[in-house]
Amino acid sequence: MDKQGKLKVGNVIRGYYLFPILVGVVGLLLSIALYFVNLKAALLATAVYVVVLIASIIFVNINKRHLMEGLLKFARSYQSLEGTFISEFPIPYAIADVPGNILIYNDKFGKMYDEAPGKKNICDLFKELNPQDLEFEGDYKDYSIVYDSRNYRMRISKLPISSELFEERFITLPRQDMYVLTVYLFDETEIVNMVKKGVEEQLVIGSIYIDNYDETLEQSTDVRRSMIVAMVDRAVVNFFQNVGGVVRKIEKDRYFVSFKRRYLPVLQRGKFELLDEVKGIETESEMPVTLSIGIGVGTDLIKNSENARQALELALGRGGDQAVVRDGERVYYYGGKTRQAEKNSRVKARVKAVALKEIIRNKDHVVIMGHKTCDLDCLGAAIGIYRAAKTLGKKAYIILNELNNTVHPILEFFENDPEYDDVFIYAQNAHEYVNEDTALVIVDVNKPDYFEVPELINLTKTIVLIDHHLQSGEKIESISLLHHEPTASSASEMVSELLQYISDEVKLKKIEAETLYAGILIDTNYFSKNTGVRTFEAAAFLRKNGVDVAKVKELFNDSMEDFKAKAETVRSAEVVDGRFAMAVCPTEKIDNPTVVAAQVANELLDVSGVVGSFVLADINGRVYISARSKGDVNVQLVMERMGGGGHMNTAGAQIENSSIEDTKKKLNLTLRKMIEEGIL
Repeated sequence: MDKQGKLKVGNVIRGYYLFPILVGVVGLLLSIALYFVNLKAALLATAVYVVVLIASIIFVNINKRHLMEGLLKFARSYQSLEGTFISEFPIPYAIADVPGNILIYNDKFGKMYDEAPGKKNICDLFKELNPQDLEFEGDYKDYSIVYDSRNYRMRISKLPISSELFEERFITLPRQDMYVLTVYLFDETEIVNMVKKGVEEQLVIGSIYIDNYDETLEQSTDVRRSMIVAMVDRAVVNFFQNVGGVVRKIEKDRYFVSFKRRYLPVLQRGKFELLDEVKGIETESEMPVTLSIGIGVGTDLIKNSENARQALELALGRGGDQAVVRDGERVYYYGGKTRQAEKNSRVKARVKAVALKEIIRNKDHVVIMGHKTCDLDCLGAAIGIYRAAKTLGKKAYIILNELNNTVHPILEFFENDPEYDDVFIYAQNAHEYVNEDTALVIVDVNKPDYFEVPELINLTKTIVLIDHHLQSGEKIESISLLHHEPTASSASEMVSELLQYISDEVKLKKIEAETLYAGILIDTNYFSKNTGVRTFEAAAFLRKNGVDVAKVKELFNDSMEDFKAKAETVRSAEVVDGRFAMAVCPTEKIDNPTVVAAQVANELLDVSGVVGSFVLADINGRVYISARSKGDVNVQLVMERMGGGGHMNTAGAQIENSSIEDTKKKLNLTLRKMIEEGIL
């Protein structure tokens, strides 16, 4: 019985006893008053009063037992009604103490409770709950749980209660617990199914691009070219029609697709087999046909279309031959097993050079920024942009902070040149040089987290990004000019190409040309990897500007300590799955551990049967990984799972707060998982 009910019953009982008492008091007062008026009348009234008083006492005593019996029957009836109501309540309901131990429950809840013998705590009964979930601020909290294939919204409320009353009726509670928990389960299975069905019926938008349309078909005869195009068209149409999709060819090398969202998991589980199907089409060229697929998922068609566009850009930026699904902020990658073909056309470079020229001319000055731990390719690209800005009559600055040790020998030449006295600025002072009138040029990096000073992108609206690394999910939204060329060997190659179109007046100093040449040399492992026709054209341009090839090569001569470190690294090598070499580079007594690691990673590929290599180096608690591949596997995908990135056959990662052993274990697990998934 609740408190209000107790008050009502108490008032009735008090009224029952109070009436005779009031009548007796009034009779007594009247009798006393009559003694002052008439003695006979007073005696008569007194006699009547005594008789009434005796009768009232007898009446109360006689009916007291019947009254108590009636009250007890009422209380039992009320408690029975209350218990029946709780027991037959159509919603599963229970009361638990603060730790979550179930105390009372109704029939609906009992069906769940009785099916799980021994589980006396709601956290044991419902796996979605943790003990910490029972400690919440406010009066209640809702949770989504699944039980016996049904979806429930669980509401846990705090019920303030007198500890004495609770101890009397149920269980002894600690004095500080002045509340219990009420648990309600609202079945929302139908609602969840309706929402799920609505989501599954949403339209997903996709964009498909043939990566190497011109390069592949230009070597084919007219008849064969038509057949290849028809086979690609049929493969794309059949693939998406199998999931009820609509395909429209909007350009010679582009398709628009749309299908219901419920089919997307089917395509993802199959890892977009269309990529391999198209790649298997025979051509008269050594280069297979590859596709880049961008799938956009969002809240409406406009958002879907935008996500599809960004996904396709990401697929192309990562080298093509892959599908990218963008679902809001989540990005999923599939494929990416083929090395992207070099684009022979230099039209793109010419257009980008003209755009860069206009941006520099319209700004007060230029600030050039690369990635953290600047290497020779980063420095070479920065020096090239500096020379372009100076030729156009603009002041330019280069941000430097931590440097790769290979940079120091060549940087000494610039420090001895008076022209460069105020060109190099420290990262901590860089914000003083960037404002609305600044052109911020970022080279050799596209991930904001790896920028030398990431916050600078928020200080100006004019940002130029020049890079050759494959893109990840991270990107800058507001870029004035993006020159991204994954087929280029290096950022130095890209800048060397731009310099030829910016102005005929561009004249590189000998040391500037040698720095650009060194950047290309180090990123191509002495022109043995990632090279194309345009790589050698860029090298020829630099050679015309005075590069001393022998002098540049001397910059990479090994010291005796480095030579011994290489030998020790090779000695530590072990083979994983018969195809991947893994080694650890010592870092003591050597100046360039990351360079040594990269060099050994390249050399391990010369071992018979090895298709990929990974060399680890621990520098001040940060583990660096240099990954290399012959092209049969994509080490970029491996490094992305390790938190890094790069190219298909040249990649790397930096693992913070980790040891060599922990990193090796993580890398081993990553390799084995990717092998099981069929990615490697």
